[in-house]
Amino acid sequence: MTERERNKKTSAVNYVLTGDREGNRSTRLAGQVIGKVIERDGGRVTGRAIIAVLVILGVAGLAFVAYRLLMIDLILTLVGEQG
Repeated sequence: MTERERNKKTSAVNYVLTGDREGNRSTRLAGQVIGKVIERDGGRVTGRAIIAVLVILGVAGLAFVAYRLLMIDLILTLVGEQG
C-alpha cells in the first residue's frame, strides 16, 4: 500500500469518526490501529478487523459515557451547593 492510499484511508476514518479530515489525537490513533489491523491481513476486512473496530468503538463509547456522568455529577453538585 502506498503512502497516498494510506493517507486517503486515514483521512476517511477521521472523517467518519469526527466529521473532520484531520481528526484529533484519539481519532488518528484509532485510525492507525484500524489501518494496521487491515494491512496485516493483506487489506481484507476480516473478522479480526471488525473485532478491532468494535473494541475501539466500545472503549470510546465507555469513555464518553463516563465523561458525561462526571459532568452531570459536577453540575448537580454545584446546583445543590447553591440551593
